[in-house]
Amino acid sequence: MEPVGTVRRSSFVTFAGVLAVVVGFFNGIAGIAAISKDDSLEASAHEVLFGIDYTTWGWFWLILGIVQIGIGGLILARHASGLLLGVVWASLSLILTVFVIFVYPFWALAVIGINILIIWGLLENADEFTG
Repeated sequence: MEPVGTVRRSSFVTFAGVLAVVVGFFNGIAGIAAISKDDSLEASAHEVLFGIDYTTWGWFWLILGIVQIGIGGLILARHASGLLLGVVWASLSLILTVFVIFVYPFWALAVIGINILIIWGLLENADEFTG
């Protein structure tokens, strides 16, 4: 029995927030690796970058990773902007993943599935978020 005045918190929203932080951390590391000219990443980069400079691509992913960590914090805090930004971020990630699906098909399908789970989990429990 829950004490009076407590708010039930969905574990799915917590999952979405933690996942946003973890993915942001990984994207930040990938950005740093691209900026530092990691040979293993550079070997497969020509298939994905569509003519974009490798260092620019690294800065993009580093900044995106930092933003994703911030969004994850807002989701974990159940802030209304976390709901909006989380759904927008997962939707954009889902759309952008289409660009690499032919190069990394299994990874892309996993990312698409995770993004769908995040969007569903956030929207299903939208009443937990406060303004």
